[in-house]
Amino acid sequence: MVLFVQDKNGRNFSIPAKALNIIWGKDGRYWNLPDNPNMPAELLQVSWLEVSSCVEGINPKKKYEVGFKISLKADAFGWNKYPVYIMMKRGQEGEISWKKVSLNTNNGNGNQPFEILGELMKTEKHMTDTKLYFGLYEVWSGKWKGGLQIHGAFVREAAA
Repeated sequence: MVLFVQDKNGRNFSIPAKALNIIWGKDGRYWNLPDNPNMPAELLQVSWLEVSSCVEGINPKKKYEVGFKISLKADAFGWNKYPVYIMMKRGQEGEISWKKVSLNTNNGNGNQPFEILGELMKTEKHMTDTKLYFGLYEVWSGKWKGGLQIHGAFVREAAA
């Protein structure tokens, strides 16, 4: 079961890096996963980036933003030519939404955390499932990449 924190209004969710499902995350050759939930997960190197999670308790009639708080280390590599994708799906039967996000290692952010966002629209068909599945992916290039730090993920109700 994924651990997440839901705000008192039930509209926003926060998922620490430690609670994310990170493919190859338990292999120290590829990831450094902290014991401290306040520290980021650090990608050392992979050619297959797959980080996912699920929250339960969303309102099927609302629109949501899904995102990750990340940073790029000074020695980050493999991100300039290949975008990452944020995937979102409402319930088991919902349609998958994708958003392409370019990570530029030359943006001069100085390893400061920043957010990358995807947006899930309101459902058009009758759906009562309150689960939201989402993830961060770069699995198509087959190229090595590293230096990404994932501070956590979030789901928040978007403005109407």
